[in-house]
Amino acid sequence: MSDDIDLPPWRVEASRYVIDDRWLRVRADDCVTSDGVRIAPFFVTEHPDWVIVVAIDDEGCLLLVDQYRHGWGVVSRELPTGAIDPEDADIVSAGQRELLEETGYGGGAWRLVATLAPNPANQSNRCHAVLATGVTKFAEPEDAPTERLRLVRSEISTAMALGRNGGIVQAMHVAALAIALPDHWSSAGAVTGRLST
Repeated sequence: MSDDIDLPPWRVEASRYVIDDRWLRVRADDCVTSDGVRIAPFFVTEHPDWVIVVAIDDEGCLLLVDQYRHGWGVVSRELPTGAIDPEDADIVSAGQRELLEETGYGGGAWRLVATLAPNPANQSNRCHAVLATGVTKFAEPEDAPTERLRLVRSEISTAMALGRNGGIVQAMHVAALAIALPDHWSSAGAVTGRLST
């Protein structure tokens, strides 16, 4: 691709919501490119920003959760994750709330490690990865009927191998692992089995 191509934003001539739900908003934009090409409608999904928690407990285990995911119809091994609520003070406090709700773990040292775009082509939200180290169990996880989770404490090397070899399929979670724990990621080897679905 040539470096001298001008890449201005599209002009939005009209915009309307075709889905407006608490979980999902879909916006239909009527757009015109800088070359005058009309793209109408162009659909943009508006989700709340998410936080992904890469949490290592006080014994050095990475905290993962198994959860049914209806889009694929499978049980997926993932990192604790959730939407940032308007009541959350900031990204880290949202991560702390999500980790406590999903695993019962809290405390430790926390920091933001990355802000990523799940799909900037047609999603407006951001996904924030936070690293929590030295977390301990405070309580039992919350039991939500729409979010049945099974806690999995894993050796870091095992979790990294799952991420590199298809045992963790959620792309943003794989990216969060690689960014938050780069030394472990680069040394991760093969894993002999995958999570059964």
